[in-house]
Amino acid sequence: FSQNLNSTDKYLSAVLRGEYGMGKTQTLLYAKLVLESFAEIKEHNKKPYVVYIDNPGAKLSELIGSIIAQIGEENFKRYLWNIAFEGISANKKFKDALLKFKPSGITLFDNFDDNIDPFHAVNLVNYKAFLDEWYSKVFQDSTNPKKRKEFQDVLKDQVVSILSHKFENSTVALYFFDLLSENIGINKTWELITSGSAKGLEKKEVFIIRAIVQLIEDQGFSDFYILVDEFEAVTAGRLSTAEIDRYVTNLRALIDKERNWCAMFAMTGFALSRLRNVSPPLAERISSRVIELKNLNLERSKKLTINYLNLAREKETNSIAPFDDSAIETLRAKSQGILRVYLKSCFTLLQRASEILNKGQKIDSAFVNTYFHVEEE
Repeated sequence: FSQNLNSTDKYLSAVLRGEYGMGKTQTLLYAKLVLESFAEIKEHNKKPYVVYIDNPGAKLSELIGSIIAQIGEENFKRYLWNIAFEGISANKKFKDALLKFKPSGITLFDNFDDNIDPFHAVNLVNYKAFLDEWYSKVFQDSTNPKKRKEFQDVLKDQVVSILSHKFENSTVALYFFDLLSENIGINKTWELITSGSAKGLEKKEVFIIRAIVQLIEDQGFSDFYILVDEFEAVTAGRLSTAEIDRYVTNLRALIDKERNWCAMFAMTGFALSRLRNVSPPLAERISSRVIELKNLNLERSKKLTINYLNLAREKETNSIAPFDDSAIETLRAKSQGILRVYLKSCFTLLQRASEILNKGQKIDSAFVNTYFHVEEE
């Protein structure tokens, strides 16, 4: 967390560096668990919102689309509709414009009468129920699509106006309205919109991130963390030189202009080295802290084996049985100290031992040399 409580600059970043199979994904997920646990510690007065992204995408707008998708369709829509309804209910002109579509004699809600506002907070608790009430009662006659379309246009203008004022950017407001449009019968799918391919998003990433963080903070969260896995897909993957340059340039601009979020990027050592060559300024901004995931040594191999075996034991012990010391050393050497290969091999060797060894016999170096096998993924 930022140590300067009086500063609006919350930006902190770290790179989690490790080769394939070294546990980068599990480390990120563990970091997510630890950060979220601060909400339970009252003396810290922190309630972080943490998003894990398993793929950074081919462009920055795709990464942002993934962030929105991870927040969740239902959550994100509820946050936005709450803002929209709050703005409508506080604006008599907006309310009157919508109520003109309600035929006389139609009761929208059970508690509605001449003295009760249909936009009363009790009716806005559930945005789906509120919209369903309008569509089921006001537009139940599907023979009048023109009236329905007019209502959608009026509601869109109002929502976009409210979101534009809230987030101080009309492009962001239109993008967010597209996320809501399915709720009022406009055929735009959530998956397509959150893919990052929506028109007009290029170079608007700063405003969208700013709006997302503001939206999250409005829900009572103190900090916003983005944990990005497999960042080597950007700098050492299938992207062209031009695509890499565009991505890193936009990400650098985002970090420079919007610093109320924190991030951790997981990547291989080669990917970080290439990033330092492609964009030294961006590499400096995201790797002020580097967390190194190192290959297993003998001591860590033994500890990992004990922990793995204890998962199946009724009572935890410090024993490496049925392995002996020579097996651990050989397995560590043959797996090259790669965490994933080591653990998968432990499982395979235990299976083979249960079929071949007699009771009391140990898995030794010779057994490992005979049955060690790396499965292709």
